[in-house]
Amino acid sequence: MSTAILTGPPVPGSPLDGDLRSLGFDVQVSPGPAETAALLAAVPAAERVAVVDARFVGHVHSLRLALTDPRFPLAAVPGAVTAAPEGRGALTRALTAATGTGALALDTALDTVAPDALAEALDADGAAVHRPELGSLVATVPGDPQARNEARQAVAAVDDEAVRLRSAVKARDGFFTTYCVSPYSRYIARWCARRGFTPNQVTTASLITALIAAAAAATGTRGGFIAAGVLLLLSFVLDCTDGQVARYSLQYSTLGAWLDATFDRAKEYAYYAGLALGAARGGDDVWALALGAMVLQTCRHVVDFSFNEANHDAISNTSPTAALSDKLDSVGWTVWVRRMIVLPIGERWAMIAVLTA
Repeated sequence: MSTAILTGPPVPGSPLDGDLRSLGFDVQVSPGPAETAALLAAVPAAERVAVVDARFVGHVHSLRLALTDPRFPLAAVPGAVTAAPEGRGALTRALTAATGTGALALDTALDTVAPDALAEALDADGAAVHRPELGSLVATVPGDPQARNEARQAVAAVDDEAVRLRSAVKARDGFFTTYCVSPYSRYIARWCARRGFTPNQVTTASLITALIAAAAAATGTRGGFIAAGVLLLLSFVLDCTDGQVARYSLQYSTLGAWLDATFDRAKEYAYYAGLALGAARGGDDVWALALGAMVLQTCRHVVDFSFNEANHDAISNTSPTAALSDKLDSVGWTVWVRRMIVLPIGERWAMIAVLTA
C-alpha cells in the first residue's frame, strides 16, 4: 500500500484524509519536519510515498493525476508531491536538505515541511518532476479562511468525474472513433474500471471477439458474414475501451501498449484469413487478396512506426509541408479529411465490417 504523509495539523471538516484513502493511500499525520523524515524513512523502499499539505483543497482527480500515475518517478501539484520507489532517493535528499538547513522547505508559520518547497528542492537537485495539466481542476493550498472558502466553491463548481471521463478519450482520434465510438465507450470504460477489470483484460476480450468474428466469416454463410461484421465492430469498441480504461484509472504499462499493438495486427490478419476461408467455401479463391492485404498492412505499420520514431524528439519542423499542414489545421473540415484519407483503424474496420455484412 502507498503511504501519504500529511504535514501540519488536520483542518476540521477537510475531506483530504478520506480522499487519499480512496486513492489507496495509508494516511499518516506529521506535526513537524523531524516526524516527516521519520515517517518517510519508515515506509518500505518498494512503496510509493506522498507528502501532502494538510491544508490542501482540490479535486480528488487532481490528487489522482499527481499521486498515482505509474509512469513518473516524481510528480507534484500545488500542495502535494509524490515519489515512486525509483524516485524515493531524490525525495529523501530533498527532505534531508530541508530539515538540515532548517529553512529550505519549511513552512515557518506552521513549522512543517511544505510539499511545494520540496518539489522546488527536487527541481533544484536536477530531478524530473512531472506536473500534470489540471485544466479546470482545482489544487491549491489556501492561506486563510476566506481563501479556503473560495477554493471550496471552485471545487464545487467543477464536476471532476466529468473531467475524468473526458480525459479518458484519446485526443486527436479518428472521425469514426470520435463520433461513433467514444461518446459511449467511455462509459463502458468506467464500468470496467469500477469493477476491477484491467486494460489488458479488455484488450484480450477484444482479441477473442475478433477471433470469433473471423470464425463466423469463415462459415461462408450470409448469417455468418453479418455476425462477423457486427462482432468486428464490437471488437473495435473494446479496442477503444482498453485505452480508455487505462487513462481513466491510470493503469499504464509497457506490456499493455505492446499487447494492444500486437493484438490489433493479429485481429486484422485473422479476420482477413476468415474472409478468405468463407469465400473459398463459396468457390471463390481470394487468398491472394487476403495475403496482399496483410502485406500492405504490415508495410503501413512499419512506415507509421518509423515516422513516429523519427519525429519523436523533433522540437519543430520548418519544412514547407509542415507549414502547409499548420495552415490547414485552422480549417476544421480539412483536419478530419486528412485523418480519414489514410484509413486509420476505426474507419478501416468500419468499412470492412460493412462490406462483410
